[in-house]
Amino acid sequence: MGSLNLVVPLVMWGRESPTHDISCVLLTQDVQTVITGSRDGQICVWDFEPPKLKLTPRCLLVGHTASVTCLAPGGDARGTTFLVSSSENGEMCTWDLRDGRCVEVLRSANIHSSMKAYHMLNVENIRLFCVGNYPEILVYDPHTLDILFSLATRIHPDWISALHILRPPKRNDEVVLGVTTGGWVKVWTVSEREVRPREPIFEHESKMIRSLNALCLVCCSYNQRTVLIVSQDDWQIYDAGDFSQLCRVLVPPGERWMGGDFLSADRVLVWNDMGHGYIYKLPTNCIVESRAFHNKQADNDNPVKYGIIQPSTEEKLVNAPSWQFLTIPVNNGAEKLLLRGDCEGQVMLWRLADVSDSQLLQIQQVQPFKALIFTPTLNQSMMKAWAAMTPPPIGVLDQLEGEKHPPRITASLFLPLQGRLACGRDDGSIILVPATETIMLHLLHGKHHHYHNWAQPMVLRGHQGRVNCLLYPHGESPRYDMSHLVSGGIDFSINVWDMYTGNLVHRFVVQAGQILQLLVPPPTCTPRIQNCICSVSEDHSVALLSIKERKLVLLASKHLYPVSTVKWRPEHDFLIVATQDGSVYVWQMETGHLDRVLQGVTAEEVLGACDEHLASTGAGGSGSGGSDVGLANPAVHLFRGLRHRNLAAIRHAAQRGIQQVLGEQNNHQDIHDSSKMRTCPLMIQGLRTNKQDANSHVLFFDIEALIVQLLSDEYTLMSPGTLEANDLIMSSQYHRMNVLTHPASPEAAKKIAEFFGKVKDKAGEMEKKMKEKDKHDILGRARDRAVIMEKKLRERDQQGLLSRVKESAESVQNLIQNKVEQSGFRPTTLNSSKDGSGSGRVQIPRHFDVTAQTLQIGQMLMSLLHSWGLDPSLDHTCEHTLGLLRPRVPVSYGLISKSGYMSLLMPTWHPVREDDMPAINLPPDLAAELPPEMVALEHRTQVFTGRGHWEVSPALTTHHLLALVSVANTLQDMNAATLIPEEERRRKIHIQSSKSNQNSVSNHEDEFSKQQSVIKQGWSTLTALHTVLLPDCVVATGATKYQPPMVEILARRWQDRCQEVREAAQALLKTELTRMGPEGRQKLVETWSPHLPTHTEPLPTGPTPYTNHEPPNTPRPDQPSSKNTVGNSPVHTATNGGNVVSGNSGTNNERPMEPHPHLDEDHYDEEMDGETCRELVAQSEGRKKQATAIILLGVIGAYHGQDSAEGFGLGNLAMQTSKALAYLVLATGSSKLPAHTPLRRAAIDLIGRGFPVWEPYLDVAKILLALLDLSAETDRLAPSMKYGLPLIPEADSCRTASNALTLIAEAKPPAFITTMAREVARFNALQQNAQSLQLNIHNTVLHRAKTEILRVMEYLIVHKRCHIMDLMVEVMDIVLHCVDPGHLKSRGLNEVFPSICGFPQVSHCPHTRRIATGAKNGSIAMYELRASKCQMIPAHGTAVTALSFSPDGKYLTSYSMGENRLSFWQTSSGMFGLGASQTKCTKTFSTAPVPDIVRMNPQRLPKLVWISNKTVVHMMADGTEHRFNA
Repeated sequence: MGSLNLVVPLVMWGRESPTHDISCVLLTQDVQTVITGSRDGQICVWDFEPPKLKLTPRCLLVGHTASVTCLAPGGDARGTTFLVSSSENGEMCTWDLRDGRCVEVLRSANIHSSMKAYHMLNVENIRLFCVGNYPEILVYDPHTLDILFSLATRIHPDWISALHILRPPKRNDEVVLGVTTGGWVKVWTVSEREVRPREPIFEHESKMIRSLNALCLVCCSYNQRTVLIVSQDDWQIYDAGDFSQLCRVLVPPGERWMGGDFLSADRVLVWNDMGHGYIYKLPTNCIVESRAFHNKQADNDNPVKYGIIQPSTEEKLVNAPSWQFLTIPVNNGAEKLLLRGDCEGQVMLWRLADVSDSQLLQIQQVQPFKALIFTPTLNQSMMKAWAAMTPPPIGVLDQLEGEKHPPRITASLFLPLQGRLACGRDDGSIILVPATETIMLHLLHGKHHHYHNWAQPMVLRGHQGRVNCLLYPHGESPRYDMSHLVSGGIDFSINVWDMYTGNLVHRFVVQAGQILQLLVPPPTCTPRIQNCICSVSEDHSVALLSIKERKLVLLASKHLYPVSTVKWRPEHDFLIVATQDGSVYVWQMETGHLDRVLQGVTAEEVLGACDEHLASTGAGGSGSGGSDVGLANPAVHLFRGLRHRNLAAIRHAAQRGIQQVLGEQNNHQDIHDSSKMRTCPLMIQGLRTNKQDANSHVLFFDIEALIVQLLSDEYTLMSPGTLEANDLIMSSQYHRMNVLTHPASPEAAKKIAEFFGKVKDKAGEMEKKMKEKDKHDILGRARDRAVIMEKKLRERDQQGLLSRVKESAESVQNLIQNKVEQSGFRPTTLNSSKDGSGSGRVQIPRHFDVTAQTLQIGQMLMSLLHSWGLDPSLDHTCEHTLGLLRPRVPVSYGLISKSGYMSLLMPTWHPVREDDMPAINLPPDLAAELPPEMVALEHRTQVFTGRGHWEVSPALTTHHLLALVSVANTLQDMNAATLIPEEERRRKIHIQSSKSNQNSVSNHEDEFSKQQSVIKQGWSTLTALHTVLLPDCVVATGATKYQPPMVEILARRWQDRCQEVREAAQALLKTELTRMGPEGRQKLVETWSPHLPTHTEPLPTGPTPYTNHEPPNTPRPDQPSSKNTVGNSPVHTATNGGNVVSGNSGTNNERPMEPHPHLDEDHYDEEMDGETCRELVAQSEGRKKQATAIILLGVIGAYHGQDSAEGFGLGNLAMQTSKALAYLVLATGSSKLPAHTPLRRAAIDLIGRGFPVWEPYLDVAKILLALLDLSAETDRLAPSMKYGLPLIPEADSCRTASNALTLIAEAKPPAFITTMAREVARFNALQQNAQSLQLNIHNTVLHRAKTEILRVMEYLIVHKRCHIMDLMVEVMDIVLHCVDPGHLKSRGLNEVFPSICGFPQVSHCPHTRRIATGAKNGSIAMYELRASKCQMIPAHGTAVTALSFSPDGKYLTSYSMGENRLSFWQTSSGMFGLGASQTKCTKTFSTAPVPDIVRMNPQRLPKLVWISNKTVVHMMADGTEHRFNA
């Protein structure tokens, strides 16, 4: 729930198309989409337009790590079409064809060779019948990938090689035909009512036939009587009645049959592995309508091959092509299509016209006989689609001049510390370019195109041939030199470069093969090995090379097979090398000796032990984790790194810390979530799915990291006072409240000082004894420590001086550089560098400006995501005020989905078809000057950025709107930051100057404030456009397919870890729910209400005011808080008295919430396979739906539940939702439901927002105590809700609970006040008996949460005066419970808690230490602070309007406006202060009536003012005064 990073991928494909070795092909039944799977593991989705015969690559689905073996349609649901794919290593995936999202993943030992989709009778969804390397037919649900049932064999069980499903006429069941590899035909009869989970269905008939290793089995759909079985050597026709052979045709020499199908009842189409197909006319004994059917085949009656299907030009195929035959019903009959995909990436389509018997007879009469040739109607490939694009798709090095045919990029490495991208090419050169500048150059218009030094490359030349791999050791571990870059090439060499100067530091040539991979040893190795890098070569050797000593340390070269895995065992000094034959070689790193060679089970155990050791020690880094990824498929690095969806495995940690900006107020612990503090906002990953491809590049914009970087830079410039002024922290307010709740009497301070003095004296005596015991040794060590400390201090002073000089020099350098950037001159070329030593003398600065790079990343992201063209005035503001730049090309976005699988849009596809594009918005003179292809590109870009961007898919719309709105809000909150570099530098200088000169007022303050307000308004308008107005604006441009955001994704982000993303998700979800209207919300309720959990057990009791234990939810100052929380943990089973109730107890309709601690929303543990893992994943999916339903229905109820039309009245839905929310709030923390999770925070937040709706079904006291328990440490943990940096889970829950308390108190002040007053009364009663009960009263919730209670009460006093006046006695009970009595000994109530003294019903007498409070029922509550007692005095018949003590405290006067009476009261006590005191009325006076207009205004009520010890003035709001004497 919100724990997953919000990442926006973007692809720069480059000038060359990716190779696509097609292994399977599928044309959907609607003839709108073609899907091709490749042997490299990728799946390409093509858009097909039959009228135009146009086939366009739309997106590439990246995720499979092995060859895709089969594809099948997954059916339609929720307005989209699904696809199921399977690979040769057992991976199955379900994809959403609308945008390519992976919605389900399964990894099992079952490897499928064929999948057939079939819609069974009386079943809503289709079923997948799968066969493969297992002796049964498995039937899957395509949406969940669960095995529903299986078809097994009793007689001669064997692998099923082919199957066919049909429904005989006039029957209500399905017949499944299957043939085994051994040649046994099996027949199953399947009916949905007979299906039993986990119980196999056995065959009804079986028979042995003469067909081994059959590839295809097809029953004729025209008569359901003849069956075609195709094997490699022949194809045969059988009678389905008794499976007797009717005819057989052998394969031509040198070919192999691959499959076939019936064109009609008497025509057969078969195809082979050479890329050809043949059409045969069957003999008469194979035709059902013929009298000779089922007779013996006549000698002269053989199948006639009258048609040959072949491509226009013959090509020799390395791998066998994939085929699909499809019959499409049309108005006048049926269209017969044959589809072929080959290893060259070509997709060919044949439209097979029918040949009548008369036409066939004419063909046969022609001598010599010549078969008809069918040529493809359509021939398309990615290469052709790329070639048709003018200009070609952009690449990262397209700015290099003088290269008509630039070398291919063969290796890529992003260096976040330097902001550089290193690209190795096949000519041996390495290009280093500024990453953000290069991307901006290709994607965005702007002034940077005229700068000479913009995106200037550095060229490193030293390899003779292709560069295979790059490594930046310092990025893996800080122990390496920051300037070193290591490259490995095809010339057997490993070069070490100095990146800053471009010089070649050293060249290693120690292996006899090209270098395949470079690794870094783990940090737990010996110091000598820690300075080494590890290289894997094609000669099956592994080398350890010392960069520091510049020599070879170990050469492991006795491996007989290629290396597949490199692992480490540092504590035993072992290097573990696994080869592709399964052998494991164990090498001693220091000595270089081969310790042993292992095989079989022992080898697997050794590799597993290395993984376990790595997990237990927590040794990180890609080098320490082994090299099993990357040595096989080059794209595996990318896939595996994204599998956990946090990009941690592929992202380099930027070595930039964050300062703690809350100053001394939070000195107990750091409240920030450090997991995002070292993450680079931009990650660039090379994508090369095949070794023959050039590198494409995927850009990952990490939104949370970008927000953290922007806010941390902003907060660092602010002082604590500035943070407080901007409402980012509330330290002073909480400090003031916290002081009131702690003792302040001098006696207490004196006792504490005496106690510490005694402790100090005892410590001094003990120290003296210890010194006398070992005087000489201690003095010697102390002297040595003093010398060392003095030396360190001297070095620190010198370094401090040097650092100050260095900083001043850097500031001057930055000023000079800013001036230089504003001037431009001619770009340079690469021809200036021809020497083998290094570069064209371009030097990289050693001190990289991280802040400037962050602004460039933000500028890129916002410029690309903004909807240009919808609001011209906003576009002008964006360009000239906010600093956004217009895009140059339509951007190829990506989408990260389940298990880290990705969908990458192709540059050849545009969401808006050419016929639907509006006219171009370009000045005529400019259009005349530009080439036609550039005008067309600009046209496509305008349409894409304006409307096409939002017509792709709901998921893409959701992620992009979240990113855009959250970053815009961040920039707006940063004192209205702009993305124009000069303006941003000026703004930061102004902030720093105002920080240093807080008392002086600048002359430009008004101008600066005016400019900031304009910028703030610009960001606000941009946010409003994309939050509220976007659907209407997009539809106004002519769009018919606007894709609204997905409410379930927004609901899961309701309590995202990042505050800005959280607020963006909440705003978008509320807007989308409002846009839906009542009908749309009702559909949502109907869809998600079945997933709500039902609790038949009592709710958890939650914290009570008399709980005597340390609260588990809030860390104490002396206890480090645990940050290892499940980010998206659903709730667990209901608890009753602390005992966990099993999910099987209760009724069948009960859906208890029982999470698994190791599985979150979309996480899938790769090491857990089989049925157990599948069950856990299925449970996780159910819990995810439960969590989504709780939040979604909670939001609908909170904002629309008070409308009776929404179904949230006093009914079952509101009760269920409130019970679920209350359960999450009250349940104690456990391993299944940690105390601080986003789901629990969402429940806390929604209970606060929708409290009026949930109140009838809640135990308000339990809820308030639970929230107080969570927010008890707010003064120490949580800043304000405006503070945007991610917090640790404890602090985030604390802040959310505090905000929820405020919302509850604001929505229902009487309920809050009365409930808290009752709990305070219970607490006071308990406090009197605490000693007898042996109860530590200081650990109770009401004691620990005094500060928070006082804060809420002050909030109510300020904002809800009317409710406070009605419940003044209860309010005073709560306030006196929170305020320590010591503060009222020497100071008045108006000094201690002045807000409550604004009510005339309250009066405090410091002399007698009494407080009088008037009640609504006319009574007076007299509080004796000395005795901690309260006496209720019946005084008036109506509400008491005003009270006041005389200056000497002897008299109390009370006034009731309702009965127009003023009374004097005198309190008498017993002799010497003993005995009970009594308060009596001494005098009563009638007063003038008060006008009704005054009665209705609480601010104009009469007051009582004493002018002497016996005279009081009754003062009216209009100034009228009346004096009364006691």
